[in-house]
Amino acid sequence: MPSYAQSDQSSDADRVAAWQSIAAQAEAANSVDREALVANLASTADPDEASSRFTLEAAMVADPPLGTNATAIAPDPALATSAYLTTAAALTAPLQPDRSPISPPGSAELAQADDDSELLPQDPELGVIQVRSLLEDNDLGILRIRDQPQLPTQMARPPAKIGFFSARLAIASSDNILLAVNDVGGLTSDTFLRPSIAFGVYPALGPQTALIATADLGLQRYVDQSSLNYDDLRFRVGLRQGLSPRSYGQLIVTYQELYRPGGNRARFFKNTALGLTLGRRDPITPKLALDSYYLVQFNDAEATGSGTATDFSRIFQSAGAYLGYDIAPRIQLGVSYQLNLIDYTAQPRHDTFQQVLGQVVYRLNPNLRLNLYGGVSFGRSSEPRVRFNDTFFGAAIDATIPLF
Repeated sequence: MPSYAQSDQSSDADRVAAWQSIAAQAEAANSVDREALVANLASTADPDEASSRFTLEAAMVADPPLGTNATAIAPDPALATSAYLTTAAALTAPLQPDRSPISPPGSAELAQADDDSELLPQDPELGVIQVRSLLEDNDLGILRIRDQPQLPTQMARPPAKIGFFSARLAIASSDNILLAVNDVGGLTSDTFLRPSIAFGVYPALGPQTALIATADLGLQRYVDQSSLNYDDLRFRVGLRQGLSPRSYGQLIVTYQELYRPGGNRARFFKNTALGLTLGRRDPITPKLALDSYYLVQFNDAEATGSGTATDFSRIFQSAGAYLGYDIAPRIQLGVSYQLNLIDYTAQPRHDTFQQVLGQVVYRLNPNLRLNLYGGVSFGRSSEPRVRFNDTFFGAAIDATIPLF
């Protein structure tokens, strides 16, 4: 992708690790009992949408402009020959129809006098005009001109990969997994595991344009509150367009479903979202860079519980920044801030919450990364039961495999 707002694939993955961690924590917080679960799922936006600003698809376009191939450097044809046309060519004899020189009268005898000469033109007053070889110098004699060497051609770059498979395992602890007051008036804390897999393709549609298509499956499993476990299935498709060397725009459609695990696989939440993201990267020093974004998203969401459906459609706005510093080639320190505003279209409800997170990322190799993080969230809601105050920390390891 173009060089807009991206560096290499591994660097982009490091800078998004913080947002992925936020996503995992937010998804955990979205799992509550039947009533609280619905309230909190609707009170937070699609975590992947809010955290995918600097993910792998961004790196897929971090190469030079898409569709550009290295061109072989062909030698100049004139330099590849040993003789050159000059004005002396005008002195050569004209040709007959059979392509042989026209012999002026008496020239045969002159030609026989010199075994190495060709037929020469004759002037009525000056006689035979003998033309010196173009390759002969008065002082140096005959000059032998060496053929020009063939210039080496550039090797064509192999085509960029467009298909990727990724796997991730996260473990985290939260003081408020419900993001709501529980039945006894307090907050519920727990630790969860979240294994997930994803497949994505990012073909180039132009020098600064790429298609994004992904399918994700995540399993949320709690240590103590196992009744809150759920499975998350998500599909995304959209376009990313480079706006400048350091910025881009992205339009994404997402479809998401949450299921209760088990044999019946009962679905209790679905959401269709359309989101527009504007993002940019600003290098400050060779080792320090600032990533920033703004997201506006419309969510058509519905939750089902106890045989009834509740409309949780909403308009979600999010703005944030991530400051990353490379303390070593494989180690990065980072801090992120996120502000979220949510307005519900079918309920008299408004939420505002913020998150601050710090992290350490260790890249074991270009395709394998370990992330340690911790942070806090806080905010307020017009819904009395909702609470955004939380302290969380965790770790994650993820791998990405280029397929084709």
